[in-house]
Amino acid sequence: MHLHLTSTCLAVLVIAVTITASTGEDQDEEPALLNRSKPPKDDEAVEELKDMLVVSMQSIVSNNDLVTQLTQKVVQNMLSIGESKTEMENLQKSHSEEIAKLKEQIEDLKVELRNQIGDVDTELKTLIEEMKSGHSSALAAQTAEIGEELSQIKDKKGVKIVSSEGGLRDEECAKVCAGTTGRRTTTWANFASRGLHTTVDISECGFVTIPTITTSLEGDWLHWRNMGASEVFKATTTSFQTYIYVSESTTLRQRASELLWNMEWIAVGYTC
Repeated sequence: MHLHLTSTCLAVLVIAVTITASTGEDQDEEPALLNRSKPPKDDEAVEELKDMLVVSMQSIVSNNDLVTQLTQKVVQNMLSIGESKTEMENLQKSHSEEIAKLKEQIEDLKVELRNQIGDVDTELKTLIEEMKSGHSSALAAQTAEIGEELSQIKDKKGVKIVSSEGGLRDEECAKVCAGTTGRRTTTWANFASRGLHTTVDISECGFVTIPTITTSLEGDWLHWRNMGASEVFKATTTSFQTYIYVSESTTLRQRASELLWNMEWIAVGYTC
């Protein structure tokens, strides 16, 4: 559009100049009298037209310069965009190559790991087979030794019953069980005027026949003067009773708990 306006203005300027030139020639040929008779308004209009054309040409030249600058900037921007696009393409290509290399490395690592796992699995299987074959005989020997030791332990366990209320039974069922009524847990009951009485629980021993029971009176003081500590009454598979005669005074039995008197016992019998 700017080029079209420029061409039009140039054409108008050429016409104006031609008219002016022809007018000048006519003025030279015509007599001075006729020249003076022409109205001066035509010359003024031509001058105004010239001024307008000059201003238009200056404006057109200024616009052309502006268009040229803008065109240069557009070209520079296009070149910059092209360079950026090229850089992006180069970066994308470079990244694609790096990603491809990484994928190849990962695949190589996978293959290497599979090979290592296969080697370790083979070694473990071989080791297990060697352990099975190498230790089977040793395990059998150890088992035999353990069986022999168990037999010796059974023979040497030291519990032998030579007589029993219910008769002799299998020695494997013989058992020694011991306990105490406790210094602070013995329940004493008065018996007659100068006696003490308590029942001892032996049910946790698990006897199936009446055991042989040995007892003694244990305490903090003065228990050694009493009588009846070794006597067992009404023994069963789960309990027995004992009676203590307080020899010195009736007030002493009231101090049995204070003096920590208790019954200690050992029972030997059969549990099966």
